[in-house]
Amino acid sequence: MIVDEALAAWLGDKARHARSLSLSIETNRKFRALPGFRRLEDSLAAADPNSSEAVLEAARTFLEDVSAIESCGATLVDAARSDLFFRPSLRTASSEVHHGLLLFDQPRLTIFISVASAEAVAAKRLGRTGGASIVFPGKLSLYKFIKAGGATLSFWQAPEIEPGFSAAGSGTCRRVEQRRLNDGETFALDGRRESFVVDHAQSDMVYLHAATPLDAAPLTVEYDCDSLEFVGASSTDEASSRAQMMLALLRTMDRRDAAPVFEAMLNSPHFYTRWAAMRDFLALDCERALPHLQRMAESDAHPEVREAAGETLAILFPDDQAGQTEEQPCLA
Repeated sequence: MIVDEALAAWLGDKARHARSLSLSIETNRKFRALPGFRRLEDSLAAADPNSSEAVLEAARTFLEDVSAIESCGATLVDAARSDLFFRPSLRTASSEVHHGLLLFDQPRLTIFISVASAEAVAAKRLGRTGGASIVFPGKLSLYKFIKAGGATLSFWQAPEIEPGFSAAGSGTCRRVEQRRLNDGETFALDGRRESFVVDHAQSDMVYLHAATPLDAAPLTVEYDCDSLEFVGASSTDEASSRAQMMLALLRTMDRRDAAPVFEAMLNSPHFYTRWAAMRDFLALDCERALPHLQRMAESDAHPEVREAAGETLAILFPDDQAGQTEEQPCLA
């Protein structure tokens, strides 16, 4: 890193460090006290706590409130102008195309403001050497493009992602519309069956994205952009994702005393969590896991989990003697 004079001076001045930190804390307090956020919090408090429609309607009111959005920006810009090294105490999110700040964060609603680079969009498309995916995020959300950047979007649909989703029944996705966006445009996206792709942008896009986990599908699903066929899926449930990570850690640590935890996770309502737990359970303590694997092959609610369990039994007992597990050594 090449340190210029201003940064070098700031790095060597503890008092300036303290002032920058104090400014960040004070700005965060002012930011959270903005009238727009207060109105949004009141709207959410009055809304049906289990209704995604009610939550997104409260979000739409906030997104359409120009003064509220301008106040958010002005609060941060004023602080940045007063201190070159000010950093807002907001969570960030970024990808190869966009960079954003988390403006609002509650269990039922998150709102990001992001900038998507037109140059990065073009580079991603032109530099692609392998396949690309059309992603159906599984959540319900709203987008408001403050600055559309002359972007052209294609909109896509796929079979709805339901709790019993399977690769065999995933079908294909299809393009239903392509159009140019306008500055200030707002649209809703049902990520359980809808998605969009930025086909082209003339300049950077600035947009707000509000999303709710209420009524979300259990999975984010991807389709190949060329064949339009299913290529993969991942969980939308944060708790399940964390549970799978912890089970993998317990297996890596060879914690056989944690076997009851694995057995409990085999009753998860999420089919992908049940199978992930079974894979790690087999690797941890094959003998104890085998009876559960047999039951999974016979009676799991999800057809692909039953099939995977049956195929695993066939691998462990290639001579078709899975029913004699007490007399057979486990090959896992």
